Amino acid sequence: MGIHTEIDDLDRKILALLTDDSRLSYREIAKQLGVSHANISGRIRRLEELNVIRGYTVITDPEVLDLYPLCIRISAGPGADVSQIGRDVAEIDEAHVVMRVSGDCELLVLTMCDDRQEAMDILQEISKVPGVEKAESHVVLESLKISGKKLK
Repeated sequence: MGIHTEIDDLDRKILALLTDDSRLSYREIAKQLGVSHANISGRIRRLEELNVIRGYTVITDPEVLDLYPLCIRISAGPGADVSQIGRDVAEIDEAHVVMRVSGDCELLVLTMCDDRQEAMDILQEISKVPGVEKAESHVVLESLKISGKKLK
């Protein structure tokens, strides 16, 4: 039985509200959904224990902060452990998203850099990760939506 079967409609509504604004209090969520504060508290605690909720964060606009977003497509060498490469890349602080994917490459990475030089340094660091055959960068020209939040 997968975790999907343990998540019901109320859990999904709670997650939608927290995704929109992770600062909402349990009382505010309870009020919006017409249930008790204790119910919300228990459900959120359970969602955290199930690792459905992994943390609470702030979504920033890279353009407002003058950051240099960079997408990197990584191809692994023959016989390389792609998941291990991904875990190694995830250790890089500037790597905000690391996903194993199917297609022309095995991993997609989104980084947020201070400038072009830092982007080049990160690309070089990723290229040195054992098992990486190729790391191809793509400059982000415009950020329209990040973590479910429309920026424009």
